[in-house]
Amino acid sequence: MTLRSTVRWMLGMGIAGLVAACGVGKGTLGNDPGTESQASTVTWSDGQPALSISCQTPGGCQSRAVALCGKTSGDYTVLKMENMPTRGDMSEVRGPASVVIRCSK
Repeated sequence: MTLRSTVRWMLGMGIAGLVAACGVGKGTLGNDPGTESQASTVTWSDGQPALSISCQTPGGCQSRAVALCGKTSGDYTVLKMENMPTRGDMSEVRGPASVVIRCSK
């Protein structure tokens, strides 16, 4: 009985850790190896600050955007998007992907 509950607990903790590690990007500016993305602050054409994210993997920019906009529950507005990767594309042909976002208020 104790063995079963211990195994269930360990399995649950392992799944929770895997979901946390795979699903969330780094919530600060700079390089994030987990999502293979780079984030920085830029001034958009309207003179207001925005976040620029470049990424290499499918979903990397989106995961990073959600993490960076954590104070607004992950809500953001896309201002510009270029060369977004999809599964199976050729990044050498496509070129680097980038997105400029602004966190919702």
